[in-house]
Amino acid sequence: MRKRDKSYDVVTWGEGFLRLSPRGRERFEQASGFDVAVAGGALEAAVGLARLELRTAWLSAVGDTPLGMKLVNKVREHGVDTRHVLRVPGGRTGLCYTETGSAPRPARYWYDTDGTAFRAALPGAEDWTAAQEAAVLHLDLTVPMLEAANAGRLVSALESVRAAGNVVSISLDVPEGERLDAAVASSVHGLVETARILVTTRRALESIWGFEGRLDAAAGLARNLFGSKHAAVVEHPLTAEEAAGRTAVAVSPSGETFEERTGEIKPVDTDGALGAFTAGFLLGCLEDCTGSALQYGSSAAALTCSIPGPINWFTRDDLEAQIEGTGSGLRR
Repeated sequence: MRKRDKSYDVVTWGEGFLRLSPRGRERFEQASGFDVAVAGGALEAAVGLARLELRTAWLSAVGDTPLGMKLVNKVREHGVDTRHVLRVPGGRTGLCYTETGSAPRPARYWYDTDGTAFRAALPGAEDWTAAQEAAVLHLDLTVPMLEAANAGRLVSALESVRAAGNVVSISLDVPEGERLDAAVASSVHGLVETARILVTTRRALESIWGFEGRLDAAAGLARNLFGSKHAAVVEHPLTAEEAAGRTAVAVSPSGETFEERTGEIKPVDTDGALGAFTAGFLLGCLEDCTGSALQYGSSAAALTCSIPGPINWFTRDDLEAQIEGTGSGLRR
C-alpha cells in the first residue's frame, strides 16, 4: 500500500491540544502544579508513525501564539512535517485537563475547545495538497472531534483525495454512553464508508451501531459492517486496571478475523494508547496485512501505556521486540 511516488506515507488531520495534568496523579482539587504535554489523536498518530520511520505530515490549525507553537514544535521534533499546519494570528489553542487516575479511580478528561483556531477555521482554509501527496490520509474522529462542523469540512477534501486514488483511514471514538445527534451520526456513517482503514473502539460500536457483548464477539459485527476494510476494534482504556487486560480484534478486507490480547502490564498513563494503536495498525496495513497490523497496534498501545503522557516515544526496534516476544507484557 506504500507508494514511493508520493511525498508522504501518511498525512493525519485533526486538532491538537495542550494537556494539563496534576503532578503525582493528584486530583485537580489537590493540585498546586501541573505537567504540560501535547495531545490529540491526529498528532499522536503522526508522531508514532514518524518514530516508526514513515514519512508523515500533520494537517491542522493552531493559534500563531507561543501555545500554538508549542504544539507545532513538539510534533516537528519527532520528524513530522508541520509545514501545512495553518497558523492563525491570535488564535486559541485547545486545552485538555486530565486526571491520569490510578485503579480503581478512572482517568478523567475535560476539554476546553470553544473558539479554537482549529474549530474557527473555514472550509478550504487548510492546505489539502499535502493529503493528495500521501498514500494514506488519516482522519481523527475521536473525542472531542465529533462535531458536524468538523465532518462537514472534510467533504470537499475527501473528494480530491479519492480522485488522486489515495487511501482514507479513520480513527473513531465517542464519549461513554453518549448518543450522537442525527447530523453528526449521518456524517460519521458517510465518512466511514469512504475509509479503507478503520480503527474504532467498542464504545463507538455500542453508541453508533448498537453493539452489545464481549469485545471478542465484535469481530462478527465488524465483518458485517466493515468487511471491505482493514478494521480494528479496541477496548477504550478507562482505567489503568482495565488497560492491563486490553483486547483488540480485527477483520481483513477478505473477511479473516484476528484477536490480540495484552498480558500483564503495569500502565503508567493510558492517555495516548488509541493514537499509538492507530500508528501501529497503519504501519501494519501499509507494510504487511491485517493480522500483522493488529499485532503492531496492540504492541504500540502497550508500549505507550508504559510512559507518562500521550506522545509515543517507542521506536521500531521497541515495537519489533514486543512482537517477537523479547519485550515484555504481550501475549499472542
